[in-house]
Amino acid sequence: MALVAGCTGSGSEPAESTAPPVVEVTQTPTPTPTPVVKPEPPDAMGEPTTDGAIAAATYFLSLYDYAFASGDAGPLMEMSAETCDLCAYVQESVVAMTSEGRSSVGHPARVLTSESTEIRPDEWFSALLRVEQAATQELDADGKVVAESAANVTDFLFAMSWLGDRWRVEAVDLTEVVA
Repeated sequence: MALVAGCTGSGSEPAESTAPPVVEVTQTPTPTPTPVVKPEPPDAMGEPTTDGAIAAATYFLSLYDYAFASGDAGPLMEMSAETCDLCAYVQESVVAMTSEGRSSVGHPARVLTSESTEIRPDEWFSALLRVEQAATQELDADGKVVAESAANVTDFLFAMSWLGDRWRVEAVDLTEVVA
């Protein structure tokens, strides 16, 4: 370090030096997408009872949400019968969405009420779930909103069968609840 002294010739106090202004740079962290985790089947769906049917129908709804959030309808289809029109519609919608580079964001569905009826002992069941669905957005590859759906309350009526060790969704009927 070298010290340079200069004479001002006036004998007055030394001139103030001005340092360049300090620029504070604040970096905003880039958000990282929250990984979508496949839901785990609840223990309660491990038996052919009305409680098991409700647990299986509730799990199916979580797979429905997972399909749109992850772009993977495979787990939902593994639980679905070939005759399930809603199941096929979900699969087609997810394939169309992902093939166009789109994604879906929204909060998971929430079961408000549930009931089940055993139609044929240990074999056929119905389950009725009243579900609150949050508003969702479909985003393009750049994150721009290209479609939105409003929040709603919908009754999901499931026809389900027990296949000896697992549940299968045979059909689902939807009815929007009007307030």
